[in-house]
Amino acid sequence: MNSTALTEAHEHPPIHSETLGSRGPTVVLLHGWGRSLEAMRPLGELLAEECRVVLLDLPGFGRSPLPAPASNEGGGWGTFDYSERIKEFLDQSGIKECVLLGHSFGGRLSVQLASRYPEMVRGVILVGSHGLKRERPLKDEIRVRYIRALTKVAKAIDGMTGTRIFAHHLAPRFGSRDYNAAGDLRKTLVKTVNEDLTPEASRITAPTLLLWGANDTETPLDLAHSFNRLIKGSQLHIFPNKGHEPFADVGCHLLATYITEFLTSRGLSAR
Repeated sequence: MNSTALTEAHEHPPIHSETLGSRGPTVVLLHGWGRSLEAMRPLGELLAEECRVVLLDLPGFGRSPLPAPASNEGGGWGTFDYSERIKEFLDQSGIKECVLLGHSFGGRLSVQLASRYPEMVRGVILVGSHGLKRERPLKDEIRVRYIRALTKVAKAIDGMTGTRIFAHHLAPRFGSRDYNAAGDLRKTLVKTVNEDLTPEASRITAPTLLLWGANDTETPLDLAHSFNRLIKGSQLHIFPNKGHEPFADVGCHLLATYITEFLTSRGLSAR
């Protein structure tokens, strides 16, 4: 096992990564929001028996420092910024071709990378991935609009009076668990969850495997079926009694079996 922390010549802080295995195709594992490479390690160790596996902490998570300040309007990195940073990391690591395995937030980044760099991404594996807009029931849509209106008013009052109505009252009450825990990455979270990667997903040409837990409440099955329709030739496997992290505990053995079969059947295990 090799542990690396690359220091780039640009303004970007280093990305912490670990490499497991030394033969077969290179499979890059991208973890979900609020997690680190440790969440993917058990699955990575199993895949490393047949593949060269690269685990990394996305910027701002695990042992990777916060990303460089964004210059875009509103601040915060979007999936484009993250995907470009990962591409830079792969280039500097000498990785010219790879299979991307992205869970949840990592799936968003995998979609971006695969759509923009088809010559590098030879295969895509999405596990409980975010990235597509979902139609909300009417009552949920009304609630969202109500919260947005309250937020706009609260922030306007805070700006004029110096109060902290939004931070002290609205965010704790209406903000999601991820939002309230995001800290310095809050703008990034807001930016990424509001992105619709439908055009990017429809442009993916690499062989794609979709792995979903039947009981996933964070990325429900309608997202899996939408990705399946958008990505031509993609394969979808749904695991009964599994939730948003179907690779947790003994589930990693099950997923590793499906992933290994996918790599072999699509001719991706030869390199």
